[in-house]
Amino acid sequence: MSKCNKMQGCICGSYIKRMSFMKQPVQTPQFPNKRKPFFTALKAVLKKLKPKLRLIDRNNGQAKPGIFISNHCGTSAPFMIESYLPYSHHPWGAYQMNGNIVSRFKYLFHVLYRQKLHMARVPAFLLALIVCPVSKGYYKGMGLISSYPDLRLKKTMRRSVEYLHDNVSIVIYPENSDEGYKDELTGLHGGFAMLSRVYERKYHVDVPVYPVYFNKQTSTMIVDTPTYIGDLRKQGMSQADICEFFKNRINNLRPLTMQTAEG
Repeated sequence: MSKCNKMQGCICGSYIKRMSFMKQPVQTPQFPNKRKPFFTALKAVLKKLKPKLRLIDRNNGQAKPGIFISNHCGTSAPFMIESYLPYSHHPWGAYQMNGNIVSRFKYLFHVLYRQKLHMARVPAFLLALIVCPVSKGYYKGMGLISSYPDLRLKKTMRRSVEYLHDNVSIVIYPENSDEGYKDELTGLHGGFAMLSRVYERKYHVDVPVYPVYFNKQTSTMIVDTPTYIGDLRKQGMSQADICEFFKNRINNLRPLTMQTAEG
């Protein structure tokens, strides 16, 4: 198990124990599910610049509120899922993107463009300068839920549980992208499994988890049928086993997006 997953496991154990004794009523989420006007207008412009998406929803538009987990596909999948996923949802994202302008610039330049997208220094710097000023409105507009790598993750869990209880789905990109984004995922972080467990402990409901794959080359997105993590735990699966299971589920969707294009 990776160092990150071990840390998440420790956080999860402590937080779940605390959640079990919470008796406060669920509060209205701070982010409204309706998107902000600025974001809606910007999204409409950006959609015109993108190829039209071919969406394959194996749930036939009848998916229950739950957790959607997807590959990241560079910067493409989050925008395409935000634009075309036919279910009410809010995404997880790096907490820096809900921070101040310095925090956003450092994340965009050092982490997203340099580390994950492997851009050269000058183009990455210039792009970060351009994107940074509008990024605040963009991420706030979509109702981004800040995801943290430390004990602050309990804030992420609390807000996500509130949304799920309000019948709003959560979208998570759990890909291990330390070496950049890949067409075939090599590993997943376990935050989505932790969220499922926290929600089940609090409300005694096993929420569905839907694997999603977006293929930029063919502009195709597949939303697969759900699996229930509670069932996997009953089979004796650990969190590492569950991450491996869903990694394979997501990767197995990729050839189908290629077949769709060829067909």
